[in-house]
Amino acid sequence: MKIYEKIREYSKGKGETMKHIADGYGVTPQSIQLYFSGKNAMPLSFLSWYIETHPDIDLYALFSKEQQNIVSEPNAEYRRKSKSDIIDRIVTILEKEL
Repeated sequence: MKIYEKIREYSKGKGETMKHIADGYGVTPQSIQLYFSGKNAMPLSFLSWYIETHPDIDLYALFSKEQQNIVSEPNAEYRRKSKSDIIDRIVTILEKEL
């Protein structure tokens, strides 16, 4: 499953609407739809914002090709970190996986 598919399924499971996400991030619902469909690349700024606003997302699971579930355990080490900490963690995982 690709990253945008995992986030789309997670969002759907949470009952979030494209409008709700778009309002929070500051774009149009159409932009979110393009990210979630894979037609437009999901910007790193959106990804870090989404992870920051959904602290139960497990970063390793999100970037792992083997894992489908992206919800972390309750006390994950990266909970409540800053946007730059999240981006640094994403880069570390990508370097390890790629």
